[in-house]
Amino acid sequence: MAALSNRLSRWTLPMFACALVNFLVAQGWMLAGMTWPAQPVSTAGTLAAVHLLVIGWLLFLMLGALFQFVPVITSRPLVSQSLALATLIALESGLAGMVGGFFGIGAGYPGLAMALPAGGAAVFLGVLIACWNIGVPLLRSRPLSLPGRMVLTGLAFLVLTVTLGLSFALALAAPALAPYLAPLLAGVGDHALAGLGGWFTLTAMAVSYKLLPMFMLAPEERGIAGNSVHVLATAGFALAVGAGLARVWSAAEPLRVAESSGYATVAIAVALYLWDIVRIYRTRKRPVIEAHNRAAIAAFAFLGLGSALAIGLRLTAHTSAGAPVIVFLTVFGWLGGLGLTQLYKIVPFLTWLSRYGSSLGRGGAVPRVQDLVLERRGYPWFALYFLGVLLGAVAGLLGSSRGFRACLVLVTLATFGLVIEYWRAWRGHYAQLRHHEPARSPLLPTQKG
Repeated sequence: MAALSNRLSRWTLPMFACALVNFLVAQGWMLAGMTWPAQPVSTAGTLAAVHLLVIGWLLFLMLGALFQFVPVITSRPLVSQSLALATLIALESGLAGMVGGFFGIGAGYPGLAMALPAGGAAVFLGVLIACWNIGVPLLRSRPLSLPGRMVLTGLAFLVLTVTLGLSFALALAAPALAPYLAPLLAGVGDHALAGLGGWFTLTAMAVSYKLLPMFMLAPEERGIAGNSVHVLATAGFALAVGAGLARVWSAAEPLRVAESSGYATVAIAVALYLWDIVRIYRTRKRPVIEAHNRAAIAAFAFLGLGSALAIGLRLTAHTSAGAPVIVFLTVFGWLGGLGLTQLYKIVPFLTWLSRYGSSLGRGGAVPRVQDLVLERRGYPWFALYFLGVLLGAVAGLLGSSRGFRACLVLVTLATFGLVIEYWRAWRGHYAQLRHHEPARSPLLPTQKG
């Protein structure tokens, strides 16, 4: 069991648990009417919920996955499992400070407002620790695969994102620095693009390029299509974010053209990526697609829908009005949807490795990974979740706060239902029923058998 423990990330499952709790808390705030669309985008409640979603949910989810994913694609361990724990502590404590700081600013309490940059600094530190822990094995791996190169690019955008975020926090909460940093606040959209696009989307693409072929037995080598997705997406996001930030100080026409060119390049990259994803599904050798990859089709559809909506709003000069809906589709439909679907496989897979991996070849019945879930229980929750996201986006576009919150009820119920299914997989609930095993908890990667 000791050798197996060395191959597993000790803190991936705890990070997933924190991510899911943060996700449900953010949904609760939205249901309570503390955020957009019931409140303006700039209010403390909305800003706190947004950061709870992107840091507490998506960042925890992505880093937890990468702590397990990077050693697999590089055949090298993380720098340290203790650094993964340090990342978890720094991010969770920093997030709490940021949320408190946003509410302090909203309530007019200068003392509490300083928790915003303090929390931002903790998040910044946590990100740097994570980048070192993940980046070193990637940089030492030769030759580095396409997913590895995409993850490295994503990490660069992550550092840019948190650097901008810390600058915004200082501008809002530190009066002495406000004259120097306040102009940057006009680039908040570029901050969001660097995070949701350059970091999360590029990294999600990287992970999908590994997990989809692995679990569907499809060709993993993506050839010129995959390389083009990486190059075009990187160039597009870099151009759009860089030109957008430069336009904070200059309204020169070449910068506007460069920014638009960046968005157009990103759109081409997304279209090529979605075509390549279809190619993975069509060239698979596994005849029956498992539930998590069937449900993931909806997440890819939301990526296409969100991109199309962003293009349409930009062409009609309604980007500002539709920006919250695009963010909602990205966070809940594309990134959140992909995360929830892949957790339906990753949690059972890690549970199987920790509980049954050492029993292979020693006699006795060993269940399959798929025996740890009951797919007919998962499908309705995925359907309810994506339906709620779609209807919520429509309500958001129509400006109906009550309609949006009604749709979010479906999303929250589905999320909670999926959390129960993840818990049952971790506990081996369905395997116990199928194989008449005694009830017991699986070994965690931190334990020794």
